[in-house]
Amino acid sequence: MKVNPLQTTGEDQAGPSTATCHKLVVLYSIGGLADVGRHAILAGLEKNVEHITVITEYPDMLNDENWECGCIDGHTNPFKDEAHASKLTMVKIDSWKNEQHNLHEHFHEADAVISCLGHRQPGWKNKDLIKKGLIARDGNKQVIKAMEEANISRVVTASSFGLNRGDKAWPHWASRLMRIFFLTFMRKARKDLQAMEKLFCESSLDYLIVKPVGIGEDVVPAGIYFVQEPGEEAVGGAVAKMDVARFMVDEAIKPTIVRGSKVVGSAPGTPMG
Repeated sequence: MKVNPLQTTGEDQAGPSTATCHKLVVLYSIGGLADVGRHAILAGLEKNVEHITVITEYPDMLNDENWECGCIDGHTNPFKDEAHASKLTMVKIDSWKNEQHNLHEHFHEADAVISCLGHRQPGWKNKDLIKKGLIARDGNKQVIKAMEEANISRVVTASSFGLNRGDKAWPHWASRLMRIFFLTFMRKARKDLQAMEKLFCESSLDYLIVKPVGIGEDVVPAGIYFVQEPGEEAVGGAVAKMDVARFMVDEAIKPTIVRGSKVVGSAPGTPMG
């Protein structure tokens, strides 16, 4: 079971990464998986990424104090923080359902991309999901094209556990339950996420598909994450969105898993969050 290496060596979790990242592109939408994208901006700043370009339909969501998470002190918009504003660029788009012309220009000279455009809830909380539709496939199709045009290879994207029949990536009872959800009232989300994953698998990119478990709104960041390995005890289902974001940034900056997927969670035995 792979554990956040900073935790095991006793280094400061918020300290600089040993790897250098000059530019990171972060994309987020709405919903639980997309909330990880918002936190990835902060995780990138923690790691002293020199510049972060944020691409989203919803820039105003950064003004929310509560990012649907358990972060104790809440949040402020990093674009309004004098300590970080000069390191950030915002690119607002209208809709991933529309072609984004010259999108590749925003990816030039990036070291890596973090894409959190997927959504796995039915859409009850976000009316835009009903109005605009799910965009994991449509958005990431354009992201992949832009990355290839800009000659950027590393991308870390968020998806879900329990998508595929017989999937044993997370040996936990909740996998079977999520599978039932995906086969019933979450069918549209399943098809969208599966189509997104297929696009990455068929691309030339060095992708990592991250499947977080238990990213509940009340889960407090622990400063540590656990990565599920085959044949080992199931990781816990109560990982915070901020800790998933840290894992994604760590993998973007210094890849250890290429062209594959991994479940990330909390310490084994942790109850579902």
